[in-house]
Formats: sequence, structure tokens, C-alpha cells
Amino acid sequence: MLQTQIRYVQNVLTLSIFISIFLNNLPLITAALVGIILAWHLETLICELRTDNKEIALVLSFLFISFIPVLISNFDMNTEIMTLFIFSLILSVLMLITKDIELHKIGNLVMITIFSCILINFFVSDEFRDNYEYVTFLFLILFFLKTIATLLNVQFSNFQYFLNFFGSFFVIVVISIFSGFDIQFVFITAVIVSIFTVFFNLLFLRNRQEYEYFSELTSQIFIFDYLVGFLLAFYFVDAVKIVNGLF
Repeated sequence: MLQTQIRYVQNVLTLSIFISIFLNNLPLITAALVGIILAWHLETLICELRTDNKEIALVLSFLFISFIPVLISNFDMNTEIMTLFIFSLILSVLMLITKDIELHKIGNLVMITIFSCILINFFVSDEFRDNYEYVTFLFLILFFLKTIATLLNVQFSNFQYFLNFFGSFFVIVVISIFSGFDIQFVFITAVIVSIFTVFFNLLFLRNRQEYEYFSELTSQIFIFDYLVGFLLAFYFVDAVKIVNGLF
């Protein structure tokens, strides 16, 4: 039931991004993207852990770590350094109180939390503010294409890896060309980002197969796993600089 409610929240937030584009409302777009990542993070946490009284505090602690970049973004300090410091401090405390949790679970929790924290830090950064329309259009069109593919059951066929690669590749090429970027840099960016998108998406699916408290994969989970994988790939390869030829 909770996973279904999370899915509704993600869909509503995605719709709010679409509306915010027409309103040209950057704070609302940023808040919606942060909310989508936090909802995805929460859903993966409850798949990994039991939602009893003992582990609810642990789930909330990891969610708080992901939200740290938002809390300190209003202060005049190096966000990355402060995030790393606070993350390390809280993680050290968590390691002491979760000795009864298996090591591979802790590893999955830390990995997902790091990914979530990185993306949220990106959304509150100046780099995103300067390129929010470009990133947002990529996100929305990919969401639209992935939803159609899932409804047509392409996601569950042998063509899913080709779809994941060429879906990202096609969207980046089209949006970047219409945005006025040089075509040679556009193709380089599209290929690199698409490769890493497939990698991150596969990583998330592999982890889900190991979740103990997750009984059924639904289509919406595949969609947002893919979108989060795309955003991570976009950030890790520094796609904004590549598409501008700054490498």
C-alpha cells in the first residue's frame, strides 16, 4: 500500500514539473525534482528494510542524509564538503546502532543514499539553475516515452536494453539540437550519457532482485528507476560541459 501511495506522489510531482515549465517557476521545479528523488529513495529503503518500529528510525535517518544539501544550500559554505562531513558523521553513528543488520544491506542502503544525496545536491546547485530548462525537458520527455514503452510491454521484452539506450540517446539529440548545441558535441554527450544510463538502470534492477521485503515489481518502479539512472548518468559524466564542448 505504501509503495502504491509513493507512486501516486511521484506522478503528481512529475505533473507539477510539467506545469511549472509553463509558469517558469524554478523553485517549484526544484522542489518537485527533490521530492521525486526522496520518494524514490524512500521506496528503495522500505524494500530493503522492514518497516517496523526498530527500522523506521533508520529509514528516516537515511532520508535525512539525502535532504542535507537542501538544508545547507541557504548558507554560505561549500555544499559538497559539508554534505560529506555530515554524511560521514551520521553514517558512523548508524553503523554503531545497526550491528544486527546484514553487511550487504548496509552497503545497499549507503549506495542508494549516496546516489540520492548527489542528485539532490545537483538540483540545488548553480549548475542546475543555469540549465534547468534543458534538464527538465529531457526528464519529462523521457518520462513520457518510458511510460508509453511500459504500457506496450516493451520494458519487459528482450528489447529493453536497446530501448533504454536509444531512448536516452534520441531525447538528448533532439532536445540538444533544438537548443542550439553543436551536433558533434551532442552526439558525444548522447552516447556517453546513454551508456551510463543503461548501467545505472541495470544496477538498480539487480539490487531489487535481492530485496527481501519486496514481493512484486510494478511498471512504475521501472520507469522511475530509469529516470533516476538517467539523471545520475547526466550528472556523473558532466553532460552540460560536454554538450558545450568544454572538455
